Amino acid sequence: MKKNLLRKIVTAVIAATTITSFSSLGVSAATTNSTYDNNYNDYYNYMANNLMKTGWVMNNDNWYFFNNAGEMQTGVIKVNGQTYCLNQSGKMEIGKVLVNNRVYTTNKSGQVVGAKAPTVDKVFDSNSNVIKDNNKTSTVTKTNSGAGKTTTGGTTNTGNTTSTSTPSTGTNTTTTNAGSTTNSGSTSNTATSATSIDQQGLPALPSNYSITVQADAEQKILDLMNQKRTEAGLKPLVLDNTLIKVARYKSDDMIQNNFFDHTNPDGTKWTNWLQDLGYSYTSAGENIAYNTYDAVELFTQWWNSPSHRANMMNSSYTKVGIGVLLGNGKYMGTQEFSN
Repeated sequence: MKKNLLRKIVTAVIAATTITSFSSLGVSAATTNSTYDNNYNDYYNYMANNLMKTGWVMNNDNWYFFNNAGEMQTGVIKVNGQTYCLNQSGKMEIGKVLVNNRVYTTNKSGQVVGAKAPTVDKVFDSNSNVIKDNNKTSTVTKTNSGAGKTTTGGTTNTGNTTSTSTPSTGTNTTTTNAGSTTNSGSTSNTATSATSIDQQGLPALPSNYSITVQADAEQKILDLMNQKRTEAGLKPLVLDNTLIKVARYKSDDMIQNNFFDHTNPDGTKWTNWLQDLGYSYTSAGENIAYNTYDAVELFTQWWNSPSHRANMMNSSYTKVGIGVLLGNGKYMGTQEFSN
């Protein structure tokens, strides 16, 4: 019982398309059907005796921090004067850590050391009480070491998986896909250069970096994903024109604005874009990832993460859009799912 409950804390909802995280690759996942709370930051730490644990908790040799309300923390926190970096699954990172795209160093105890320190999101006292809240959550990932490093020296980073459903009064009802069109064919095997992705109906993106659409890689990722689905007895996903546009737009947005997150700098998400485009759905999900060495390898990054793999193998999804772009020295990939 105890092991199962603790597993829920760490995996925190890997169903369909989710928002929690896993391992040094920086994956994350969350769902509106969470066992704990619809707010993906609130994973309550209940043990077998139903007593709520607070403060530092070790599970599977990893440290997690819970405030005095039992809510698991993520981002950069300060406890008793020491600064710690927690990834989006809540795991305390050790060694070289990437915080909002800047590298910092932590010692074996997870405490930030050196001349540079990231800006703290929350400050806690010795009783796990919040004494200062800066009302933000930093993005914390492991730098290119261990599982995130290849023999070629390229860096990898697999992003959060996220799921959502359209607003309802308590149950989700099926809606028609009136705002989208479906394309059962494949993307052309070409690479198209541009300054940015212009998607009618969405805000114009800056042109800070030149980009190239990696259509070959998009098609290969689709083929690999559908091969896995077919082998598992699932129906292959069909390319959807609107989802393709949104996926490419998302990848370009992360390149041009130099960030890596499901939430955009202006606070919007991909679901807001779908709504702006008049796209109807009952559930939708997103995978993001990047590396510096191979576009098709993005699929392997997703496949090796349980939550991202769950997205790709979700039997309720029927449509997908894949956007892989090369820009600013990295291959940025996005998968958008819907039914």
